[in-house]
Amino acid sequence: MKIRSLGIFLGVMIACVAAQEPAKPNLTPTIITATRQVTLFTRLEKQVLQAVQKKDKAAVEAITTDDFEIAMPNADPLAGVDWEDSVMAPEFALKSFAIRQMSVADLGDAVVVKFMRVQQASYKGKDASGDFFVVDLWKKSGDSWKLANRYVAKVGPAPAKVAPKPSGKQ
Repeated sequence: MKIRSLGIFLGVMIACVAAQEPAKPNLTPTIITATRQVTLFTRLEKQVLQAVQKKDKAAVEAITTDDFEIAMPNADPLAGVDWEDSVMAPEFALKSFAIRQMSVADLGDAVVVKFMRVQQASYKGKDASGDFFVVDLWKKSGDSWKLANRYVAKVGPAPAKVAPKPSGKQ
């Protein structure tokens, strides 16, 4: 009896552990109604991107904090003023964008916004289009919200890394 109970217990535990966090959950094809926060922050994110499209530096500065910073994989953090200069430069053109799969985590006077951004863009004549995973930190500023930090990474198939075979001569 004890062995059977132990077997059932271990089976249940293995099922629970395996169900905790799948490596990559499937996307559900169901339609999810946006919350008020998702609607609000979708509008704010679009304002930032539209200001970049229009090269409206004043609008970008109005919606970002004074110490705004952007971070990307394999790069040093970029100060907001440097980011503004690069996206306002004539060499950068944001032709179109779409925001998908947004979620918002409310932390009181701050929120974390995660979403996928699909864009058509060019920089110095080279294609800068693609799908990007973005995590933004917005802070409450009086009655409005300001973008304080952005983390962005291009999404796509990871390049295959092939480890060199040891030759025995090293």
